[in-house]
Amino acid sequence: MTNLKYIARKFLSETHIKNLLKGEWIPTFDENGNELPGIKGKMGVAHISAEGHELGVDLFEMQPGSAFPLHTHDGDHILYGIKGKVFVSVDGKDHVMEEGDSIFIPAEYPHGVKTIPDNNQPTQFLAFGYPHKHLSAKDRMKLV
Repeated sequence: MTNLKYIARKFLSETHIKNLLKGEWIPTFDENGNELPGIKGKMGVAHISAEGHELGVDLFEMQPGSAFPLHTHDGDHILYGIKGKVFVSVDGKDHVMEEGDSIFIPAEYPHGVKTIPDNNQPTQFLAFGYPHKHLSAKDRMKLV
């Protein structure tokens, strides 16, 4: 038997396909509206799931010396290392994420991302979120 909520959704190539390399870099912010220095992102594809939550992916670039402060989210997410390496802190423990590594982060665990001190090159990673929030959204993260 076919589930009707899946039939109502249509694949629309103009909104369901997006090249992250061609997008515009956007500054990122904490929950107080303060810009996170040295961190920018590109909006990837995002859309509403069959369950009614937005699922999406974004590309982030961090300059040497930059950091996402410890925070939590409304939903889980996965980080995937593209270029360079960073420390990903999850529940008080730092883990190195380098090119090709993926890390699942449960929403309720305090976590952050910071560049490795001796790294002098920008670092890039993908962040897949559920629910997804726009890069400039002030409710994207809750500071710990």
